[in-house]
Amino acid sequence: MDPYVYDNSTILINKLNIKDEQQLIDIEAQLLIAGLIDIDTIIEDINFDHYHSLQTIHHFLFETLYTWAGDFRTINIYKSEKVLNGLSITYCDHTKIQHDLQYIFNWAKQVTWSHQNPQLPSLFSKLMTDIWRVHPYREGNTRTVSIFMKLFAEKHDLSFNAELLSQNAGYLRNALVMAAVEEAPEDSYLQKIIVDALTSHHTDTSIQSTAQVKEKYEKIGNYHVAHYEEKPFETNKDKNR
Repeated sequence: MDPYVYDNSTILINKLNIKDEQQLIDIEAQLLIAGLIDIDTIIEDINFDHYHSLQTIHHFLFETLYTWAGDFRTINIYKSEKVLNGLSITYCDHTKIQHDLQYIFNWAKQVTWSHQNPQLPSLFSKLMTDIWRVHPYREGNTRTVSIFMKLFAEKHDLSFNAELLSQNAGYLRNALVMAAVEEAPEDSYLQKIIVDALTSHHTDTSIQSTAQVKEKYEKIGNYHVAHYEEKPFETNKDKNR
């Protein structure tokens, strides 16, 4: 049983008592835009060397809607992915979230986050994937991780085109799914967009039309991400088989 949703539904219990799925999605999107506009107001409260930074960001983005904003999930979750032929990523067990995040952040502190580091794109992609695979929250993980990476890049004086990621959200999420597969990860899709985001300060991206950019990030393998539809997480793994 999922304590985060209303009885006999997949709709998250929320402070506004919205029980229409599309309306909740729309409100979330509006609040996210507002949060992004004001995100600089919490920069001084963020310690990028500690996983508490993720909690600060998630709480800021979702406190208007959810009582558990900023709190790690207390259940295990699964989601059927079309790009994985209906299988789910094996997300971190909810009892190990803090342990796994601490390990990731300890690793990140040993990395030289600089454009002079030739491994920067792969390291940046690894950090993003590792945090995303933990999936510390019941909902809002991809948005929280994306914003964290934007702020993390700014903290380390990295030129990073975060707008490229937000404009291609369907591609980004499916690229993260492919990169997070434990048995045989495929990170080339994620690295492609991360390389472009990190190197955009070296190139004149204005020569690329919107259509060219859209075409570049429209497919993951044979799956057209433009057709991506967000589905709710499940707590029963058997539903994804």
